[in-house]
Amino acid sequence: MDEFLVKLQKLKSGIFSRMKLLFLLDMVAIFSIFFSIFIIINMEYFLNKTTFYIPFPVSFIPPALALFIGAGIAFLLHRKDRKINLYLLIEKKFSELKEKLRTAYDNRDESNIILDALKSEVSEGLDKVSSEKILTTGNLISRLVITIIFLSGTLIIAQNPGTYAIPVQTIEDIGKTITGNGNNDIQEETGNPEEFGKAGGIETKPKIATIEGKNIDLTIFPGYEQGYELKDVSQTQNQFIKSAAFPVDILGSNVSDGGYSLLMKKTETEKQLINKYAVERSQI
Repeated sequence: MDEFLVKLQKLKSGIFSRMKLLFLLDMVAIFSIFFSIFIIINMEYFLNKTTFYIPFPVSFIPPALALFIGAGIAFLLHRKDRKINLYLLIEKKFSELKEKLRTAYDNRDESNIILDALKSEVSEGLDKVSSEKILTTGNLISRLVITIIFLSGTLIIAQNPGTYAIPVQTIEDIGKTITGNGNNDIQEETGNPEEFGKAGGIETKPKIATIEGKNIDLTIFPGYEQGYELKDVSQTQNQFIKSAAFPVDILGSNVSDGGYSLLMKKTETEKQLINKYAVERSQI
């Protein structure tokens, strides 16, 4: 094997090793970000609420899922690393090898005076090339610092989940607000019945009836006073008894059926007095 091919192989190995390191740093950084997010949103709470059967502790899921996401995104970011044309990349960094490196590599199986001289020149030029110059150390260090910062932040959050995670009560309150389950509490109306129907009360339209020329408000206010519950009602009990029909002029007089004939013997003045007395009593 020609000498320049041996040097080129070592150079390729060093460059790909750095690319793998960058891949790992990116994966760890992305893992740190997502794992921190899972802790903050209290992912374990949602996993415990799920109806799916989980055959292992739910505490394993957040880091495993974060690692899976980190590896997937890092793979997408570095999917073209293996497709990089290293020969073209080296020639761009070192102009003295431009076109010479590719020509020598393409004719690596050929041998003549001209090609041998070209291979020897390329071999001498590769002595100046290193993986550190292709993938700069500064780029690698900056990526390393960023990863360390993210990883340190994740460790702090993981060690103090009670400080950084959203409280369970807050999550439940938000869920009730979204689903509307928090608005089902019965609110008891307080205040005077006269104020119902005004702003802040129960909007009801009053019912008016006229009795003997007087307007009577028959509005029933919901929730005012305590109602009664009927129990053990049978078909034979608690039946209404129909009263006997009375003339209009004696309604409200509280006179029994047996005194009707006696009432009819009263004078017109006495009848009016009895009627007036009944009306006054009804207003008490």
